[in-house]
Amino acid sequence: MTSKLEWFKVLEPDELPEGRVKAVTCQHHTVCMSHFEGQFAALDNKCPHQGGPLGEGSIENGWLRCPWHGWDFHPITGKSPGDFDDGVDTFEVEQREDGVYVGFSVETTKPKTVSDLMVESLVGWGVKAVFGMVGHSNLGLADAIRTATERGDMRYVAIRHEGAASFACSAYGKLTGRPIACLSIAGPGATNLLTGLWDANIDRAPVIALTGQVDTQVLGPGAFQEIDLQAAYGKVAQWSQVVLPSSRHAELINLACKSAILNRGVSHLIFPDEVQTVSVDEDKLAGSPEGRLGDLSITPSEDSIDAASRLLLGAKRPVIIVGHGARFTMDSVTAFAEQHRIPVVTTFKGKGLIPDDHPLACGVLGRSGTPIASWFMNESDALLVLGASFSNHTGITPKKPTIQVDRDLMTLGKFHSVSVPVWGDIKKTLQALDSRLKAQTSFVDQRDKVQQLRQIAQATNLARGEGEPGSR
Repeated sequence: MTSKLEWFKVLEPDELPEGRVKAVTCQHHTVCMSHFEGQFAALDNKCPHQGGPLGEGSIENGWLRCPWHGWDFHPITGKSPGDFDDGVDTFEVEQREDGVYVGFSVETTKPKTVSDLMVESLVGWGVKAVFGMVGHSNLGLADAIRTATERGDMRYVAIRHEGAASFACSAYGKLTGRPIACLSIAGPGATNLLTGLWDANIDRAPVIALTGQVDTQVLGPGAFQEIDLQAAYGKVAQWSQVVLPSSRHAELINLACKSAILNRGVSHLIFPDEVQTVSVDEDKLAGSPEGRLGDLSITPSEDSIDAASRLLLGAKRPVIIVGHGARFTMDSVTAFAEQHRIPVVTTFKGKGLIPDDHPLACGVLGRSGTPIASWFMNESDALLVLGASFSNHTGITPKKPTIQVDRDLMTLGKFHSVSVPVWGDIKKTLQALDSRLKAQTSFVDQRDKVQQLRQIAQATNLARGEGEPGSR
């Protein structure tokens, strides 16, 4: 795999005093430079115990001591004292007139790792970016992400707190409906993701959480920053797995992405530190959605469309209520409302899905809403609810004949019985209803009423603004 040495100047001639050590980074290599008994040496900077930075240690009584746990190594040979055989690798060193040089083997090819294969698989599933923070327990994974970004396959967005990464992913998933990934170290880094991931869980955003973990050799007794991450993520992640050396690594990404997309939630992969850099065969194929996802659209049954059509055909003043779940189908919703002149109100999470100045827009319903929206719901004789959860904050009345349309079976009639629960995509459902209602002209045209109530609300708000300071 190697052909020759590539030399890097690491020290000026008098930069490192006798009996001292210093960490130096050259491209992707970090070495511990030591000056002992007139000789210079370059040792692997990572202590074989738990990865302590030897370059931050000291030479004591003739031994290079790790600053973390006091393990000793010879400052020149890297060997351990006594009969221990867990020494430190060394590199070629040359003293030249202008300084000290270290020779590193030139890699003609970089070995493919578990992390490389899994990041390639994320790219195959359309993951465009990773938001996260790099640290001691995710370096192998971070290097694979770096390689992918250099190829132009994805973006890496560095953040200052893991919570910002998970909230960014939640927002991305909600706005696009596509999977996205966040990265953290073990322990507190992984737990910092939780609040943003809860947000993604509740709002059904597809997110892949990639968390580092301590080495498997110390997993269990309670190592530094060890947390049972599968337990910690509990119901936050609808799918969670540990990556092991023997895992089918591309398949884990396939399952993580498929679960996040189909279940519309958080998938979680846990990467023990040493597993991230395990080599894999160069011909290992990355994962992809090819042959993994069927047609994701759901056509409602004829019986449910028949029942919904009968209810609407018997109404005079129906109202459409759109929630967060309708955000990707608003062109169809707006066209259907305009075709049949049906007023549209939104939930608080659906605010803005229809422009406030649209002739049929009646604002937000509920505690965060407007009296106009409540008036139209209360005066209606049928409700067509599209992609809403029936949160008590919104307050959709159970007293009206209601058609509820959702692609999640559990959401239908979740809090109380509805007249017609319709399992299906909103777009396909509206197309089917529209074909049944084409000749329907009996709905009351309420556009003038919408405008009248808007004018009253505007005058009321202006009057309040002209009152005493602080008045409402």
